[in-house]
Amino acid sequence: MLRSRAHSVGFPGLRLHISALRARPPTPRPSIVMAATALPGNPDVSTFIQGINDKYLEVHRAYEDNFWATKMALSGASTSALSSTKNALDEFLSSQDRLQAVRDAEARPDLSPEQRRVLAVLRRTFATYVSEEESVATLRARLNDLEAELAGVRNRMRLGTTDPATGEFRPASSVQLRNAMKMSGEESARRAAYDALRSIGPAIAGPFAAIVRLRNELARRAGFPNYYDMKVQAAEGFTQARLFQMLDGLESATRQLATDARARLAAAKGKDSLKPWNISNALAGDIETRMDPYFPFENAVDVWARTFAALGIDYRGSIMRLDLCDRPGKYSNGFCHWPVPAYRKVDGAWVPAQTNFTSLATPGSVGSGKTALVTLLHEGGHAAHFANVDQASPLCSQERAPTSVAYAENQSMLLDSLAGDAAWLARYARDAAGQPVPWSLVREAIEAGHPYAAFTVRSMLAVPYFEKALYDLPDDQPRIPPGSPVDLNMRILLVHGDETVADTEVEGSLPAACAKYTAWLANKGT
Repeated sequence: MLRSRAHSVGFPGLRLHISALRARPPTPRPSIVMAATALPGNPDVSTFIQGINDKYLEVHRAYEDNFWATKMALSGASTSALSSTKNALDEFLSSQDRLQAVRDAEARPDLSPEQRRVLAVLRRTFATYVSEEESVATLRARLNDLEAELAGVRNRMRLGTTDPATGEFRPASSVQLRNAMKMSGEESARRAAYDALRSIGPAIAGPFAAIVRLRNELARRAGFPNYYDMKVQAAEGFTQARLFQMLDGLESATRQLATDARARLAAAKGKDSLKPWNISNALAGDIETRMDPYFPFENAVDVWARTFAALGIDYRGSIMRLDLCDRPGKYSNGFCHWPVPAYRKVDGAWVPAQTNFTSLATPGSVGSGKTALVTLLHEGGHAAHFANVDQASPLCSQERAPTSVAYAENQSMLLDSLAGDAAWLARYARDAAGQPVPWSLVREAIEAGHPYAAFTVRSMLAVPYFEKALYDLPDDQPRIPPGSPVDLNMRILLVHGDETVADTEVEGSLPAACAKYTAWLANKGT
């Protein structure tokens, strides 16, 4: 069991600070020089690049420290500080003067190829955030405030279930509620957990809708159809329409597979297994419970470290702060952020990454060990990726646009897939006594899960399709403006007793019939 104090764990090229509750930020080690070679080219340009690097690290670090404090619900965390430091970061990235200075530097004839490459990344990054519309900066600052306020609302929510027998309220995080839906043997408990999760939506709907409207307004002022399209173009370099040309093919290819899988599950476990509070439990069956002893929570860090070391992954002197356990107020999703992105200074000195990394395990509960391990493999994959970006600016090794989401997720998803790989399980899945998971159980788990693999794909597809629909919604306006032609495939007669006031067939359209009825009402009033 991990204790609440920080302690170090050995790992090639990596210094770990593990905390089950909270730890002070680790003291940075001095920059590590690895084959130090100064950036070739004009010294003035190199000095210019390093100046941008230093200022970026200053505002980036300030924001990331506040992001971690608020998401981890640390004492003294401030949503107003989070908002103000996010504003400072946005102002840095969206500076037209800074973008122009980079373009001026690119125009010099005496640049080295290495300097041109770094300047191109700086230009691409700043161009992603700069807008000719002055009001965009004001809207962005307002959005930061609203998003910080929404995070506060969500963190203060009192989630949990009520015991139907005693009326006792039992606090539970969203992670614990999802786990109850998957592992509880009582349908009433699963339904209660589902209802508790559903309570989040109404609680945040108002402020969230306001954020969506303001995001769309910002995007339109910046010259984009909506916020989702703007984000896709910024990160991936192509339009929302192009994205869904690709996703539509995947959706179409998995649609019948998912339909067949649902029918198979209903035939095997009954129609009630398809209810939203039952389906994860029906899919897990008792295999998750029988596999659980082979994923002890206390071994998760060791298993992750040995797996990556065997793959030859080297974190190049990084510091990683891990907060692995769920607790009240903690952000309910795993993530990996970099207060200090890895990069090489223009003088050749190597600056190793400093990483903040969180998962949401509940020690002692079934599935907590595997949850922690899969998160370690995934987020540790992100950390390994960005710890090895050896370029002359931290802007080359950060996760925000213009860094592609697909590019960033590629390595991490490959690595987290190891937890379901039969060869990996044979080597690393061990119980507390060191005994390997039986091959018969590995085979049973694969055979039980494979027919429903389409569910995993489509659960991921649901996110972009939902976001597209969300940001396509009109802002406080009906989808069809008043007076527009509509076709309900129906004849409508507006009558008053025996009198037919208006008839869509006679008037030719519903708007015409409505106009005649409106005129009739006006005359009747006089």
